[in-house]
Amino acid sequence: MKKVVTLSPEAFAGACGRLEAATSRPDVVLGIETGGRFVAEAMHASVPHCYVRLQRAATPRKSRMRGLLARLPRPVADALRLVESWLRSLRRPVPVEFRGELPAALRGKRRVLIVDDAVDSGATMLAVREAVGRALPGAAVECAAIVVTTRRPLVVPDKYLYDNVLIRFPWSMDARR
Repeated sequence: MKKVVTLSPEAFAGACGRLEAATSRPDVVLGIETGGRFVAEAMHASVPHCYVRLQRAATPRKSRMRGLLARLPRPVADALRLVESWLRSLRRPVPVEFRGELPAALRGKRRVLIVDDAVDSGATMLAVREAVGRALPGAAVECAAIVVTTRRPLVVPDKYLYDNVLIRFPWSMDARR
């Protein structure tokens, strides 16, 4: 059975250090907002960083429940996460299109590291990776995430630390502050 892992700020910092050590040194780090920003900011401090935003449709709806989720007893919050993950597993992942503009900081770069906190369906990371590939033909593009939460996402990052678990990050809606 899938489990929920809670990362304290210290454990999160350690995870980012391990993920950085597993990746190649890029010319630029591209973080996927919002969780990917936190991961990107903790990695490869000596290279430029930039960010893009592309979220699942449900994310803004869930954010309205932030206060309630953070006050739930941990077993209840874990159960809700597990139910959400199970419901997501019943649906086939649907690709999304990246319609925004890529940051100017990517221009001319040959080694790009795309970073997100979690890959669920893989639709977001796939869309960003394809957009970067179109904008920078011939560039080496590496993808990294702390966790892959599902068995068959549309794209699996080149590097990740956890597989088929759910992670409560320090900024998660149900994290206690």
